[in-house]
Amino acid sequence: MARGKMSAEDDVEVIVVAGDGSTYDMALSATSGAICRGLDFWYFCYDNESYGNTGMQMSSATPYGVRTQTTPVSDSTRIGTEHGKKDLFAIWLAHRPAYLATVSPRYPVDLTNKFLKAKTRRGPKLFIAQAPCLTGWLYDSEQTAEYAHLAVETGIFALKEAVEGVVTHTYIPHRRRPVEDYLQGQGRYRHLFEPTRNTAAIARIQEQVETYWSEVAETAGVGQRESRPPRGDRKV
Repeated sequence: MARGKMSAEDDVEVIVVAGDGSTYDMALSATSGAICRGLDFWYFCYDNESYGNTGMQMSSATPYGVRTQTTPVSDSTRIGTEHGKKDLFAIWLAHRPAYLATVSPRYPVDLTNKFLKAKTRRGPKLFIAQAPCLTGWLYDSEQTAEYAHLAVETGIFALKEAVEGVVTHTYIPHRRRPVEDYLQGQGRYRHLFEPTRNTAAIARIQEQVETYWSEVAETAGVGQRESRPPRGDRKV
């Protein structure tokens, strides 16, 4: 604008697309500052739960029990990644952005509705998208949609949004499937099932899911709603 190349009336939209390594770790402070200043921008986090560009190392988005290049499985470290995934949604929520949501590629109607809602608001508009990654998660490519579906149906990945700090779950699975339906078949979790089943680790992951949804149930009726996915999101 100072150079006369853009007028104040120009409708310029700033869009940031970044992975979980940058979003959860390296650029978190810069993003925090931008949100706190109330800048009008879109932020889309492509979350494949590892530093994918540099060889699938652990990031703070890597879930408990995952094997990565920097959290290998050995006789002394049978779990792989021992810390839990950072709750970025809660961190961003504390900033009270104009709009905040999680989205899944397996639920396109939910994703579209959230983008349309965000478009009506000015200020920081933030999205966390779970991004199944066959290179890092080690599964057959034709299963990408199925793993995105299972992440939501097991309750591991929650579909929700927050408008001015008020959180709503846009889809709550009616009957959650056991987490091992999601874990099995992914090479990054294979050590939990082979050569022997790590019952304790699998139970811990299930417990984390149950704890989360128990807390959601306690706030049911306060911005929460149980639903089935829109028709376009149902499994074919």
